[in-house]
Amino acid sequence: MTKKIEYYFVLNSPWSYFSGARLGQIAKQKNADIDLKPVLLSELFPRTGGQPLKQRSQQRQAYRLAELKRWSSRLALPIHLEPTYFPVDESLAVRTVIAAIQSQHDALELVIALGAALWRDNLNLADEQVIADVLIKLQLPLTLIQTAKDEQSYAKILSDNTEEAISKGVFGVPTFVVGSDVFWGQDRLDFVEQALT
Repeated sequence: MTKKIEYYFVLNSPWSYFSGARLGQIAKQKNADIDLKPVLLSELFPRTGGQPLKQRSQQRQAYRLAELKRWSSRLALPIHLEPTYFPVDESLAVRTVIAAIQSQHDALELVIALGAALWRDNLNLADEQVIADVLIKLQLPLTLIQTAKDEQSYAKILSDNTEEAISKGVFGVPTFVVGSDVFWGQDRLDFVEQALT
C-alpha cells in the first residue's frame, strides 16, 4: 500500500520554499505520494492563534531573519530575506498550482519553482508573466493560467483545504500529515521520513 504525505503550504512562506525539494526526495525514497494542499493563511492564522509577520514582536521578527539565514546556508538554498514583493498576492499563482494538480502535471515541481521565483529570484508572483515564465521553464502548458482565472471552484478548494487542515490540528505552514501524525515546519522533515519507514 502506497503511503501518503498531505502537504499544507502557501507560496508566501519561505519555510515552504525550503521544504519542497527535500519533501520530494523523501517521497521518492519512501515510495510515498504527496497530496498537495494549498491553504489560506488569512483563514488559518486567526482561527489557530497565529499572527501575520508584521504583527509579531520585533524579537520574533529578528529571530525569524536569523533562522532564515541559518537554514539558507544549511540547505544551500539562496534566499532574499526581505523580498520586494512580500507578502505577495499569490492567488493566481496558487490557483495555477491547483490547475496543475487537477491536470495531473508535476505540481510539486511547480510549487518549488514558484517558491524559488519569489524567495530566490525576488520576482512578483502576482505578475502573470512571471507565472508564465515558470510554466515555460518547466514545459507546462500556459493554458493552466487561463484555467486558474476561469475556474470558480478553486476558491472553494482553498477554503476546504484550510478547513481540513484546521480539523487535523494544523496551525502553520508548512505542515506535513502522515496518517494521524502532524509535523509542522520544514525542520521536521526528518520525522516525516521516519513516519514513512
